[in-house]
Amino acid sequence: MKRSILLMILGLAIFSFACQSKKTENQETSLPLGVSKVIVKETFNAGGYTYINGSNDLWLAIGQRPIEVGKAYYYKGALEMKNFHSKELNRDFPVIYFLNTISDTPIENNMPMQASSMKKQTAKKIEVSIEKKEGTTSIADIFSKKNEFSGKQISVKGKVVKFNQNIMGKNWIHIQDGSDFESNFDLTLTSKEVVSVGQIIEVTGTIALDKDFGAGYTYDVIMEDANIQNEENK
Repeated sequence: MKRSILLMILGLAIFSFACQSKKTENQETSLPLGVSKVIVKETFNAGGYTYINGSNDLWLAIGQRPIEVGKAYYYKGALEMKNFHSKELNRDFPVIYFLNTISDTPIENNMPMQASSMKKQTAKKIEVSIEKKEGTTSIADIFSKKNEFSGKQISVKGKVVKFNQNIMGKNWIHIQDGSDFESNFDLTLTSKEVVSVGQIIEVTGTIALDKDFGAGYTYDVIMEDANIQNEENK
């Protein structure tokens, strides 16, 4: 009789331990919606990014920061890029995910997003005066009449103040022409063209509003698929 009671108590103890272990496991695997976990197998820095390789050859990239091999990290806000070529690494990634945020502790859905270094920076106004020619539109007019220009192809002339090549499969050009509307004086262009800071270029492209490319790239007004019609040296 005593033996039966002892066996019963032992069985209950084992069952209780198993339930507790299962509960702990579920707490680990039941991540908030939109949050993923990666175990870091390899990591290195290049071109201002930290590249992370995880299980199943998963590749992630985020603005450069310390990441430990063998450690678990949690992330959300991933932007998928297929057939991405890294100029700095001279390497092609069939699929890579650019991140807005990463943490070594589980991320709650109400946790504010941590912006990566890819986030659009505040532009600095330069001293430049570009005479508007017939057939072109000033940057001030583009911003002040953005709803009229939305979805339309127009031309603009300005000085290149910033150039980023091959980010998310696009080249990113910032131009200014000296005009200003409510502190909007810098126009961003996406293009396949390669330019140099200081060049004066005339481009034609399509105006788009409220574009969110992910990874911190959000624009109220942007010119897409810009083609250079004319360019001048510094």
